[in-house]
Amino acid sequence: MGIFKSSKVLYGNSDLISTIAHEIASAFRSDGFDVDYVVSSNGWREISITKGGLFKRCLGMRTAMKVILYPHNDSIKFETEVGIFGNQIIPTILVISGMWIVLVPQIWGLIRQSKLDDKALEIAENIVHASTK
Repeated sequence: MGIFKSSKVLYGNSDLISTIAHEIASAFRSDGFDVDYVVSSNGWREISITKGGLFKRCLGMRTAMKVILYPHNDSIKFETEVGIFGNQIIPTILVISGMWIVLVPQIWGLIRQSKLDDKALEIAENIVHASTK
């Protein structure tokens, strides 16, 4: 369940999507985050970036920032989304009970405070900028 979203259009060749996604995933992995990388058949890339202990993961309290990259006209659409993801029981209870209204804004605040979404965007912008030189 994604709650907070931000997006930006990067004016570069959509062939860079794969490179951008790979670099974002590598950068966050090297910082100790768990990174899941999905390639879709239509050229989209989705990167799930999480951090948390085994206990939280087992209970299903997995919060994540997703970075989604896809072709958009003659450019690249860059989106970030923060929320509670997964099919476990705890996120379901949080959603049903309404506790997500309290928890997800706090998670978004932590991500904004630590500037994780800005870091991902900066990596993408640097690659696009380097390709236009």
